[in-house]
Amino acid sequence: MIAVTEKASNVCAYCRVRKQRCDRNLPRCQRCAAKGRHCDYTPYREPARQEYREPETLILHSDTCFHTEISQRGSTELLHTVMACREGPLISTANPKLSALVYEILDHADVDMAVVLAEFGPCISQWCPIIPQDLLDRCANDLVMQTPRPERVNYPLILLCLWLVTRRTCGNTDHIRKCELYRTLKLLLAVLQSRPELELGGVQVGMLIAVYEVGHGMQRQAVQTIASCASLLKLLESDARKNNIEEAIALTEWLQVSMLMLDRLISLSMLSDPVSLILHSTNPTCKAIAGRLIPGMPAPSPQETPISPRKVHIRAAVALAAGPVLEYVYARQHGLEPEQSYDQIDDIIADCIKVLVDKPQPHTWLHCDAIAMAFLSHILLQQTQMTHLSDNMVHFTVPGPDYTKAHLALKYSRRMSWDMVRIAIQKIQSQEEIQRLPFAGLCCVLRAGIAVLETSEFMAEEVMEPEEIVEFMKIMDWFDVRWSIGREYARKAEEALCRV
Repeated sequence: MIAVTEKASNVCAYCRVRKQRCDRNLPRCQRCAAKGRHCDYTPYREPARQEYREPETLILHSDTCFHTEISQRGSTELLHTVMACREGPLISTANPKLSALVYEILDHADVDMAVVLAEFGPCISQWCPIIPQDLLDRCANDLVMQTPRPERVNYPLILLCLWLVTRRTCGNTDHIRKCELYRTLKLLLAVLQSRPELELGGVQVGMLIAVYEVGHGMQRQAVQTIASCASLLKLLESDARKNNIEEAIALTEWLQVSMLMLDRLISLSMLSDPVSLILHSTNPTCKAIAGRLIPGMPAPSPQETPISPRKVHIRAAVALAAGPVLEYVYARQHGLEPEQSYDQIDDIIADCIKVLVDKPQPHTWLHCDAIAMAFLSHILLQQTQMTHLSDNMVHFTVPGPDYTKAHLALKYSRRMSWDMVRIAIQKIQSQEEIQRLPFAGLCCVLRAGIAVLETSEFMAEEVMEPEEIVEFMKIMDWFDVRWSIGREYARKAEEALCRV
């Protein structure tokens, strides 16, 4: 008889994956039977083919507003590219892959760097020079060439930071607080600071990020950013002095003054619960800056720039005088005993203001940021002292000499501060002007105006007219469009007006 052998309709799985010949015998093929294996004749199904998807773009454009954001892919590629650069300077030289990637991001985002640089000068560099002008000029030249070479774009991470701080805000607060470009740059800053080579660009990137944080109400994040930058700058200064590199020494010296201004602005811009200063008055950096200040005032330069000796001197002197004021305010608001008395600190800030406004050569708008910071520091000191004395008055008796002195000083300071607000009302006629005005000066003017409103409870007379208050609130709204910290300022001003 002829043996009947049943056959499977397809080869077994064992033979198929090994691409071997299979006799398809049931219940087991010859190979599986020889090895004592179970023979699997389950029909093979080819996996479904995935549809082709276009890769995510580097830039995302919002459908509901004018917000432009770096995509998750753009963020990931930036991080991977920077982390792949393990040796050598990363910011001061053009890394071909990183430069090409940043160029593509800026190009897809339709960033006009000529406009960015034109705004960055008066808005940021005027009061907080971070990047030397010749470096900014080189960046501009790289991007406006008729036939640009993306792989040779210098300072690519600096360009991303410039885009960050000059971007317009919109009504969606998430686009500010959860900005992907901001979060990516913060991660890149951590990577830069973990590299074995110390690089000045890491300080500049950090300071630019801190400016963004202050301008958009993220002062606590700015404190963390500035703290790390201050430590890195101190190390770089030490290396420069050790190796006697004069150009690097000069650069770190004016950068220290810029950082001092930024540190003071972080605390001054806060409406409540201020943070402690990073560069305390007893900090070695503050002592070094104070030691470099020459008696008197440097002569004007033929062409004033943000790092002219006169401008650096004035900013340093005001920031140093503001330090004890902010330390006093912080101590009183946290129930601590100040290191210096109110009288000592009042003399310090009053002497500073006297030098700034003394005739026959008063310091004009070229130094308006420093003047506004000094005036704001003065009224915050008087407001704090009056609040402290009022809270500690046990009985409503005849005020003592301390109260009388503080009351008189507050009266003078309110007039001085509102005169500053009045000048702003006269000068600022449109929302477009805000983006061309120094952020620090305008921030201090508005914050001082709020302090005037808040201290009305201590005064029987008012220094502001109703129509001036309307104009003041209009400028506040314009400020809010550019810098989202203005939203908190507007809310605080409205609360204060309800109590007037």
